Order: sequence, then C-alpha cells, then structure tokens
Amino acid sequence: MMKKRAGIIKKSVWLLLLLVAAICCIYASKSPYFRVKWQDKSFTSKQGLFLELKAKRVTLKASDGSPIWHSEKKLRVQDAFIEDVDRNGDEELVLLVWKRGKYGKHRPFWVKSDEIWLSQHIFIYDIAEEGVKQKWFASDIGRIVTRMKVVSEENAFFLVEDESGDNTLWRWSSFGLKNFDNGVKFVAFGDNLIHKDVYEYAYQRQKGNFDFLYEPFIGEIQGADIAAIQAETVLVDKDQAVSGYPAFGSPIAVGEAIKNAGFDVAACANNHCLDKGMYGIDVSTDFYRENGITCVGIQGTSDTEYRPYEIISKNGIKFALFAYTYGTNGNEAPAKYPAAVHYLPKTTEEETRFVEEIRKAREDTDFTVVFVHFGEEYNTEVTEDQKYVTELLAEAGADVVIGAHPHVVQEMKMMDRPDGGQMLVYYSLGNFRSAKMKDRNADIGGEAVFTVWHTFDGVGLKDYEMKEINTFYK
Repeated sequence: MMKKRAGIIKKSVWLLLLLVAAICCIYASKSPYFRVKWQDKSFTSKQGLFLELKAKRVTLKASDGSPIWHSEKKLRVQDAFIEDVDRNGDEELVLLVWKRGKYGKHRPFWVKSDEIWLSQHIFIYDIAEEGVKQKWFASDIGRIVTRMKVVSEENAFFLVEDESGDNTLWRWSSFGLKNFDNGVKFVAFGDNLIHKDVYEYAYQRQKGNFDFLYEPFIGEIQGADIAAIQAETVLVDKDQAVSGYPAFGSPIAVGEAIKNAGFDVAACANNHCLDKGMYGIDVSTDFYRENGITCVGIQGTSDTEYRPYEIISKNGIKFALFAYTYGTNGNEAPAKYPAAVHYLPKTTEEETRFVEEIRKAREDTDFTVVFVHFGEEYNTEVTEDQKYVTELLAEAGADVVIGAHPHVVQEMKMMDRPDGGQMLVYYSLGNFRSAKMKDRNADIGGEAVFTVWHTFDGVGLKDYEMKEINTFYK
C-alpha cells in the first residue's frame, strides 16, 4: 500500500513538473523577451567615457580605463548609448532593458502588486563625478523595441524602432522623455498667378484683402509642417507698379495673405520673376524674409553672393530647398547681380555646377527638395527637356522635384537614381490660384503632399500623393 501511494505521489510530481515545463515552454514561445536580438557593442563617448555592452550587462570606464559603473544583475540590457539627452552640457547614459515587473520602486496606487514577468523599459542615468545615478525610468514601454539610435545630436532626438518596423522619435522634455511626431508633412501648391481680374475683385469686393484666395486651403496649409507656394508673380509696394499679364506685379497685400495663410516657403524662380526688374525681386525677398517665409530661387540686391539653396529644419530633419527656372521671358538682371535669379543649366559647364551644388547640399542636410519652372504651357505631356532636367536631378541625388509652369497638371512619378535611391517627381502641379485661362485643363491644379521621416537607414519618404484642387479664385 505504501509503495503504491509513493508511486502515485511520484507520478503526480512528474505530471506537475511536466505541466510546469509545458507552461514555461508556452510562455517562452509567446514572450517577446525570447525573440530579442541582444547586442554586444563598445564605443567611446564625446566626453571620453568608454562603454561596453556584453552578455546583457553594461560596463562604464573612465578615459584612463578605470571602471566607473556596472549595470545591475537584475537588469538585462538590450541596447545602450551615451548622449546629452537633456541638453544641459553633460552626457547621460540611456539603456534599453528588460526586468521583472512593469513598474519601478513606485507604482500606481490602484495596482496592488507588480507582475513577475519580464517587460521592457528605458532607463536614463546621470553621469557625474560622484557616480552614476538613475535620472529617469519608464514603466513598461508597451511595444517591443528592437533597437534605438541618436538621429540628431543638435536637437537630442533619438529614434526607437519596434517589431513592426514602426519608428518613433523621442526627446527629453522638462522631466522625462516625450514622443515627438516622427515625420514632416510637406505640402506644395502650383503657380500663384495674380491676374488683373483677381486683384480688381479683391479691391472691389474684398476691400483690398486677399485672404479669400487661400481660405479654402487653410486646413491643408496649417496642418502641414512645411507648406510651400510657387509665387509666380513678384510683390510690389507701389500702386502704380501693380499689374497683371504679361508683366505681373502683385500688391504687397498678396504677400500678407500668403503670410496669414501660414505658408513657410515661397519658391520664386520663374519666367515672370524679373517682370519688375530688381525692384520686384527686392520687394519680394525683403517681404518674405521679414515675415519668416523662406524664399528660394531669387536673391535681392543686398545679397550678391550666390546661395543656391536654403535650409529649413523640422522634427530633427534638415531640408535643402532649391528653385530654378528655364528663363525669364527675355528679361535679364543687371550684370552686377548675377545671383538674382537661379537658372537651369544651359551649357555642359553649368550642368556640372548644377549637379555638384545639389550633391553638396546632400552632405549638409538630410533631404533635398527642388522646385523647377519648366515644361511647355498647356501641355499635359512631359517634354523631353523636362525629362532631361529630371535625369540631371536624379544624378545629383535630389529626393523630391516639384514642377510648375505648364499651368496644367502633369504626371507624378517615382524615378530610380543612379546611386540606388529614388526620386519623387511632380512634373507640374499646374496653377494654384488664377483667373480663368484659355485652356480648361488649367481650371484643375495639383497639391503635392508627402511625408518625410526618420528610419534606421536614414531620412526617407514615408508616403506621398497628389490631390486635385480647383484653381479659380472665386
């Protein structure tokens, strides 16, 4: 009887052990902890600290090689970097770790006890002469992070990638890490043509205010991180200089409306930018600069040194913005102002310079957008000249090309670049705001919309589209 009872107990113990083992196997198969790719790495920080991550533990050493700190045994470190996260001049240690429980020493009052399972967290430590002390701790992240890296030392942004391949942007804010939108939404509109009918309507029906032109698009403009307009007609600040086609001069109130709408960029290189000579260029560049709008493609008399591009930064991404035109209707700037208008190349020597200045911008910035005034008016088909220019831009490594001048919409296309990358081309967005024109196709314009974001392979396009808009001002 005793032997039989002992046998039953022994069998029960084995069954219990098998059950526990089965539960552990099921947990192991489902727990993300067992899918983690653990990193081994070592590097020296800008301030001379040596970090080694090996076998899930971190060791910090001073510049003379003496050990400063070891991570706790209970923490399993997946990734690590050192950066001035809070931008106070001193470096911090950032760890991506696994530990038991969702919380640290303190947990919400409604949670009676912590879990025993492993979960993922971010720890930040202050590194000071008196030692390494914990500065901040994140409860269970809530997503499974595979890796992280600094993407902007200047703004202390770092990027976190999860299992799904989604990338999120983080930065220290006041008392902890804050999630920033990892993306810059860019919208661009076509030619802004202030015909005589347009400004007379504004004078007679709108008391000289031009805000009505852009009110239908306020949501799109202000909802974007960067909004650009092709400012085809120059601004003038004298009543007698106001005129329509063929030599445009738009009232300064048009500039006020562009500012009020929330535009960030005015692309001004086009065939009408010298309609009022250097006077129109000076009024335009001065207005845009004084109102915080980035003006590209033209330069005033006070700016004689050729500056091929402007830089605008959003969410840790630096954009290089260019604008070029095929010509200026036979008008020329005085010889002493060679930088007044940025032209597309006409000779082999100019082509070489053109390609090199865009390549140079790629070294200084993250993403290149080129506005181009080219093509044939009212032709919905892309011309051979347009194709040739875009091939040069692809050779130069441009990321997005935004075309105008035909007054009608042409195709949007993704092109392969010789360097293995891709270039998005909007050959023509047509008109943005204008009076009725001779071709009915000019009544429909295009709005370029694309999003640029940080990835572990660098900055790139996340999505893009072209929206159809009505160009008539009423």
